[in-house]
Amino acid sequence: MKNVTYRDYEALIEEIREHDRLYYVEATPKITDYAYDLLLKQVEEIERLHPDWVQATSPTQRVGDALTTGFKQVTHKVPMLSLANTYSQEEIEDFVKRVHKWLGVTHVTFCAELKMDGVAVTVRYEKGVFSRAITRGDGKKGDDVTANVKTIRSLPLQLTGGNIPDILEVRGEVYMTRQVFQEQNQRKEEMGEDLWANPRNATAGSLKLLDPKEVFLRNLSIVFYGVAETSMSLHSQYECHHVLEVLGLPVFDHDHRALCKNGEEILQFARAIEKKRHELPYDIDGVVVKVDQLKLQDELGTTGKSPRWAVAYKFAPEQARTKILDITVQVGRTGVLTPVAELEPVLLAGSTISRATLHNQEEVARKGVRVGDVVIIEKGGDVIPKVVEVDVSKRLRDSSPWKMPHSCPSCGSHVLHQEGEVAVRCSNTKKCPEQNLRKIIYFASKDAMDIGHMGEKVVEQLVRKGFVKSLSDIYRLTEKQLFELEGFKEKSVRNLLDSIDASRHPTLARFIFALGIKYVGEGTADLLAQQAGDIQRLSQMSQEELLEIDGVGGKVADAVVEFFADASNKEEIESLLHLGVKPQSPKKVTNTDHLFYGKTFVLTGALESLSRSDATELIKERGGKVSGSVSAQTDYVLVGEEAGSKLDKAKKLRVPLLTETQFKEML
Repeated sequence: MKNVTYRDYEALIEEIREHDRLYYVEATPKITDYAYDLLLKQVEEIERLHPDWVQATSPTQRVGDALTTGFKQVTHKVPMLSLANTYSQEEIEDFVKRVHKWLGVTHVTFCAELKMDGVAVTVRYEKGVFSRAITRGDGKKGDDVTANVKTIRSLPLQLTGGNIPDILEVRGEVYMTRQVFQEQNQRKEEMGEDLWANPRNATAGSLKLLDPKEVFLRNLSIVFYGVAETSMSLHSQYECHHVLEVLGLPVFDHDHRALCKNGEEILQFARAIEKKRHELPYDIDGVVVKVDQLKLQDELGTTGKSPRWAVAYKFAPEQARTKILDITVQVGRTGVLTPVAELEPVLLAGSTISRATLHNQEEVARKGVRVGDVVIIEKGGDVIPKVVEVDVSKRLRDSSPWKMPHSCPSCGSHVLHQEGEVAVRCSNTKKCPEQNLRKIIYFASKDAMDIGHMGEKVVEQLVRKGFVKSLSDIYRLTEKQLFELEGFKEKSVRNLLDSIDASRHPTLARFIFALGIKYVGEGTADLLAQQAGDIQRLSQMSQEELLEIDGVGGKVADAVVEFFADASNKEEIESLLHLGVKPQSPKKVTNTDHLFYGKTFVLTGALESLSRSDATELIKERGGKVSGSVSAQTDYVLVGEEAGSKLDKAKKLRVPLLTETQFKEML
């Protein structure tokens, strides 16, 4: 490395760029991951020795510093309009006829291509170098997500080829592959976290994170399909794909785009794609049809919302009929009983489905689900299986309505149904085996103590063998015990012990959250941590003092007082502290510029493109607070699908309601 020249450094970067193109764009890697890592390490070493050489397009520069004041709004030079949707052969034929009528011709060529189910962005290159990325936003303005998009490894930071334009702004879609989505959701499941509903949900949440290092870990991808502005001469949409590919940008494969002369050829392409959609490595929800000639696109123009020269042909959600063999009940960490439909296995959207959650007893009653019923199921967002409806005509004569059991399926204790709550809970909060298991899984999860390598299956083994009976037992684990676990060798034992050791200094909010106090979610834990400052002070706070905290209601205050009044809980906390767990006092939020600063939010229902944890993180990053209950002090209630009693209370108190779209605009 001592005799390396700047030209050597440039050549090394160019070599890595070529390997990136082969791997991410062509899908034909020529070296192993190990060999690639060695090349990258050489670049890192050269840049360490020669910091003045570092190029902005170096592969080491993908991840920058975290943002401190949120995303800037940028006006699109060329608006990013949404497409009108079509769902049938008749609607496609009507679109073709309208184009013919508006242009006054009878023959027009159309370009058909995949409709990605991701997040639309526009990306700008100046003199071949990546300079900016903006989300669609409202079509006129979007968020500047340059730092986050830069982390995407399939995105070239510098264009290739011999005819690089001075200006190139391209339209594309950021997405998460199915494999990455499954891997990330599996990790979330092992950590006891809420799962993402679908890859689009995960992608949207990832792009809104303020820390590019976190975005980098989400392993997003990108594909391009259009040109918004360029100094090149282009004539057709179909040609755009080829030109972008030559410049080193990832585009659709050749067999995933087609030139069509009429509605029938468009539908032939759409049907062929629909048949193999589940073989693709990413999610699509239809095909996009565009007038191919760019000159004709300009002639057709746009309406207020959509281009006249393009439409989306959306695939209908895939459904399947199957039979409910049984309705079982799962017990959560707080004792909540959740009914689950055990299904006759059926193939749906590329995977075999045998279970579907029924959420709660009210949902079962609303849909009229019974054991033995023939039901129609579909995948919500093409991922999460759900029961859509019951075919009552197939119902057995001797069937009867399902009822929640009167005793816990785990410990046999009687169950409680408190007035005003949908949830039914096991009354045995101390000795229910399933509750205890779930509490330990929850404690170790990423959003709580973040103990890596200690997922659900590992915790189940530890509990089954009697090594972990309480939270504090985690910090008493020995090498000898871990070697007894199935599949654990020297490296896995060391990794787990290191992760346990690394978890000893959580933030106070994480520690409070990890304790699993009833009604105390991430947002409320943060409120309590900010006010109390340390766990001893929180344990001594009265109900009156807790109620003075903006965003803390009566149920939370009662639950916190009740938790710390329990001698066994206080003893367990003392044990954790004695074993070296030292919660860190919270730092004061300094981001006072954002609209969210000082505002209290409550979340209810399922959001379409964000998980609850992602939405909470976005609010907290901008100086806002998230509470678990609605009160007169609540500033906003963010409302998703199937919102519950929190929505009713918000309406009663006249608290401002936000849709997900409004929330994103405020971000």
